Amino acid sequence: MVGYEGDTVCMDMDLENAVLEGVVLPAKGERFRFEFDTLSDKRLYYKIYYQNESYKFDEDDSLCHENFYGSWEDVGVGFKPVPADGHIVDSFRIVGNPRDERIYYGVDLSDYDCSLEALQAIEREIRADTHWFRYVSQVAAPQNNRTLEEQLFLDTRWVLNQRRHDGGDVNHRWKRNPRTGCYSFLLVVCDEEGMAEIPDEVQHIGMTAADSHFVNPYAWFKHHASSHRSLLKGSKVLRTRAVLTPQQGVYIDETQIRKAYPSKHEEYGRVGGDTSLYRHALYQQFFPAISQQYTLRNIPLVCDIDSFSLTDYITAPFLYDSSRLLYDYPQITDCPGATVHPSATGDYLSLINPGNRGLAHPKKESTGVKTRVGFSYGKYRGKIKFPPMLNRQNVWNGLTYAFWLIYQDEGAWNLRRPSYHGGYIGKGDESETPERHLRDNYSEIDIEIVKASRYWTRDYYNGIDRLLKREDGRRNSDVMYCCTNWDLACSEPQYYQAGIVSIPYEDQRFEAMRWYETYKALTTKTPISNSIFDNDYYYYEIEWKPREIIWRIGPDPDHMRVVGYMNDRFTAIPDNQMLCIVTQEYHYSEWWPPIVFMQGFLPYNANDIEGRVYEIVVE
Repeated sequence: MVGYEGDTVCMDMDLENAVLEGVVLPAKGERFRFEFDTLSDKRLYYKIYYQNESYKFDEDDSLCHENFYGSWEDVGVGFKPVPADGHIVDSFRIVGNPRDERIYYGVDLSDYDCSLEALQAIEREIRADTHWFRYVSQVAAPQNNRTLEEQLFLDTRWVLNQRRHDGGDVNHRWKRNPRTGCYSFLLVVCDEEGMAEIPDEVQHIGMTAADSHFVNPYAWFKHHASSHRSLLKGSKVLRTRAVLTPQQGVYIDETQIRKAYPSKHEEYGRVGGDTSLYRHALYQQFFPAISQQYTLRNIPLVCDIDSFSLTDYITAPFLYDSSRLLYDYPQITDCPGATVHPSATGDYLSLINPGNRGLAHPKKESTGVKTRVGFSYGKYRGKIKFPPMLNRQNVWNGLTYAFWLIYQDEGAWNLRRPSYHGGYIGKGDESETPERHLRDNYSEIDIEIVKASRYWTRDYYNGIDRLLKREDGRRNSDVMYCCTNWDLACSEPQYYQAGIVSIPYEDQRFEAMRWYETYKALTTKTPISNSIFDNDYYYYEIEWKPREIIWRIGPDPDHMRVVGYMNDRFTAIPDNQMLCIVTQEYHYSEWWPPIVFMQGFLPYNANDIEGRVYEIVVE
């Protein structure tokens, strides 16, 4: 779709082949065309540059080399000669990996096979290799408390995923996709003297300077004026966005399934691991990690949550002694496609927490979906129908709804910016003296909606009258809109600290919590009404910029209100490429103290609980 707003050209990204080939602007087979005339008695040369203006560092900033900019698709082409008549007609495209960086290269994925058969072939390969099989056997039980079959299952998936990136001479442009938002265009015309003044790394943007950094041409020309060069910034601006809809179906990636060789659900079309879905589906089923941080000690009751009263909840601990509780953990599906699939019309994706009516072994099963086209920065807005979280007596259904961003890949190509003065603590490092690392892949930005207290644990309020921080969350219809940035405890920001910190944004202030000095995330909470879930859908938004993150909510894109804010003075903002996830998960109540409802005293849902994802727009 192309439209015009004055001098702004509005263009939706063509995502048909974006999963494997990356985003190209304009649509494949088309090009941006420019034309100009120039007169001179000297030999002239020209070059066109472009840069994303919505999500960039200022040209005076030392990080401006991280901006998304480009020029000719072939980085080996520098300045082109102007014809003798001075008339130029030329064209270009905006493509991923515009500097042609080798770190974004890999193997040919067009025939990549991640089917069950491919996984089983790797398992046979491991078993046939005596040394490899012995190593897997040794790692299994003693170190990780896993059976041999479980360890083989994990290793086959790791091997298959690694083979996607080991070596290869194919430019994986999708690993550094064009950013959404607005682009400017800069035409540079120079004579031979002027071109001689331009460093090679500016003439050829794929080269680096002596310090091994790339040089942003916009920044270089800004600070190096010359009578031998003319610069013209285009009067027209391109504004682009990505609209991810469910029509292409849901891909199931066998490498992401954490249970050994699950069954497949055959009822729904446009769900599975076939070649067409692998190439074109913009969504894939997300299989949440099953945390065993706590044990779910659940009352053995299956019922419709709408009929479960506050009195029922309060009396539950007295009706069921510990010998009758069901000890387990939250679960994920063993039947991919059954709990995530497109509607019959393709208008939305259904996310289903399956009911337990009539089941001998009930479970609290989480569900979710993840996008497959990654971006760095952007305004991510989900059009989603989450089911009511509270019943008429304000009793929680036990689910946490989330709209969030997660790092796209663990490969070296997707590492975060080095932290030379603070370092990152690995996401899984829970030791008392954690090790800090220069770089890390992990990044995550969350919206989590949960029934919790609007206040933090009282001991963190440092002398403020604690009576003011008390509430009975069971008696109101508020749920918490929790906004989190996982900064991996990088302590470089000016106001990095543990405990509660007040972050200003325009005429608001947000109380952000970091539980202790080495805690890896910063979170704000804002109460919203459970009544929003009565709407046919609502909009949830994360605006991720190089130096700040803004969280919003609203009934439509034109009426969004800010409900969370952070910037790089308080937390390290991620810079790698991320995907978007929507989940309905059963979380432990202990994660959100002070606890309002204990997960274990809430019943197993008797009926399916369905949410719907209509679209995700990145702009």
